[in-house]
Amino acid sequence: MESRPGETTVPDPKPVVGAAELRASLKHLRTEVRGAVFVVKLLLCATITAGGVLLACQGTPWARIPGVVLIGCMFAHAAELQHETLHNLAFRSRRANTVAGTVLGMPMLISFAAYRTAHLRHHRYLGTPSNREFFDYGDQYGREGERSRAATALDWLTRFTMFHHYQLFLANLLRALRGREFSGETATVSRRIRRDHLLILLGGAALAGLSLLLGQAVIVWAWLLPLLLVAAPVHALIELPEHHRCETLNEDPFANTRTIRSNRLMMWFTNGNNFHVEHHVMPNLPIERLPDLHAEIRGRLRYFHTGYLDYFRKLLSG
Repeated sequence: MESRPGETTVPDPKPVVGAAELRASLKHLRTEVRGAVFVVKLLLCATITAGGVLLACQGTPWARIPGVVLIGCMFAHAAELQHETLHNLAFRSRRANTVAGTVLGMPMLISFAAYRTAHLRHHRYLGTPSNREFFDYGDQYGREGERSRAATALDWLTRFTMFHHYQLFLANLLRALRGREFSGETATVSRRIRRDHLLILLGGAALAGLSLLLGQAVIVWAWLLPLLLVAAPVHALIELPEHHRCETLNEDPFANTRTIRSNRLMMWFTNGNNFHVEHHVMPNLPIERLPDLHAEIRGRLRYFHTGYLDYFRKLLSG
């Protein structure tokens, strides 16, 4: 198999057994979902976010700038926690996953219902022309062939501003306000998507009201600036390695997905997203067990990096 410059691959990997057979051979890794673990994750995220808000609402740049950065990073982290709820892996209760996932997605304008539906389709259709992801970055997986510098710069600008995501949110918000159905979705899913968009609108209105009440631009410093300047590019950076420049028309998860073995801080911050091949091999495996799955299948990985710095260094030099 031919690899891209700088890409760490396993040469001529053995043929992968069928998905069902592979998962059956790894069933010993399955454990019960532990809601207490996710509660700790939520509390830690909320505590750091609160600290960021306190800093961002101070009157001096030395406090506001790190506050905005902290809040934005926690918005991106919350989106990774939300991913866990999409698969009902945060709590045993489906309702608890829905409530937690809905709240976690609000800062980044992410509808839980829309994301869940699109994400499960992504798992179903990855490796086929029908695959679509919830977050549209424009140049989703890396275009082949020569491109002008201007076109390449526009691709990266579109990705890191998450322009298409915000554009879609506004379009869907208008649809929700008009009580319209969402194309390709059932009436039930459409109703849930409308609910999520209206909740986000109410949350924004509440922050605007608080800003007026306090006579401070709380909505700007504690939400808009962290969202646009920090959360969007950070989230795009987290998701970029997942399938970018992999064999995305190959249904084998070892061919269409990338894993990055990182340090404990990044494993926490990305909520295990670095073990992305492992997640696609066993989507319903609790996040805490992904390192164990990694140990089992390490020898089969085709797209693998020893850390995020290693990945981005090779991406920029490749």
